[in-house]
Amino acid sequence: MEYKTNNNYGFTKLFSSYFWLGLVLVLFSVILDLKFPNMPFWALACTGLLESVGIAILVASIFTYASGTSEFVNKIKSLLQDIVVSRNFLGNIDSESKRDALSALIKPSIEEKRIYSNIEDYLNTYIIQTMDVTNKCVRSNYNVHARAYLNKEHNTICVDSNISYRLYPTKDGYSDIKVGFLASEILSTCNQIVVNTPHGDREVFETLEFKEVEIDVGKARIATIDLSKHAKKCSHLDISLDMTESGSDHWIMLSFGAMMPTDGFKHSLRCDDGLKVNSFHTFIHGAQFYTDKPSDTEMITSCNEWINEGTGLSILVSLPHEMANKPIKQD
Repeated sequence: MEYKTNNNYGFTKLFSSYFWLGLVLVLFSVILDLKFPNMPFWALACTGLLESVGIAILVASIFTYASGTSEFVNKIKSLLQDIVVSRNFLGNIDSESKRDALSALIKPSIEEKRIYSNIEDYLNTYIIQTMDVTNKCVRSNYNVHARAYLNKEHNTICVDSNISYRLYPTKDGYSDIKVGFLASEILSTCNQIVVNTPHGDREVFETLEFKEVEIDVGKARIATIDLSKHAKKCSHLDISLDMTESGSDHWIMLSFGAMMPTDGFKHSLRCDDGLKVNSFHTFIHGAQFYTDKPSDTEMITSCNEWINEGTGLSILVSLPHEMANKPIKQD
């Protein structure tokens, strides 16, 4: 037997006997107020109570109708899934509430506090670092292509590096690009900085103004590129730098250090003019990295995970001992 669905059933359900009862009570109380304007106090109280009861019945009947619809049920189901299962509501709370939620979630037990002294401060340190990420610029696609060679004019080892990465702003905008060298490294310089926007604009900085400053290890030269004008109109910036770093007559310590949170990096080095990779060391905590060293003259280090400030790489490039004692021939 085939049944036909009554499409008007849901609508007629709204006008149930309770709905009509509430409507009658409200109208009855209104008629009494109009018919007998000078009723005694007790009669006015009864009329007001009758009107309130009628309104309550009307609201209850409408809510009962709404709660029986599939839209209402699906909406409540979705809200419960967000709160109980997915906990998506945590993503929409303010930063301070998120910090409190994280602190409560990983709060150590009494037994853990007894075994590990001061563990709560240790955990809070990572909470603070995690929550402060919105106050820092972050980078991705960080690539360094470096070439070590002999500078025969100055009888020293130099490294030319091409650095490129994508920069994302903080909630307040972009921080400045700062490039610096020790004052004693007179041959080290930044030849060019290029800033590309996602809208196709390109700005090239070739003549950088270096200013002398005092840092922990002595005097240094630092050049600054202001990126504040891109804060409101660019979701990211693609940055590239061409740099030259100088070492001593027969060796150079080449270093890479993450100054901000970075989503992966790749560092490639090639040695010319008889130079070799003497040794290297990585400063990477909490992430997996890979080093490919096909020969003494080539080296590639890569990491495909997020790295924090302080992560770095040091490579010692030098002439072999038998060559270091020989004078460098001029062309």
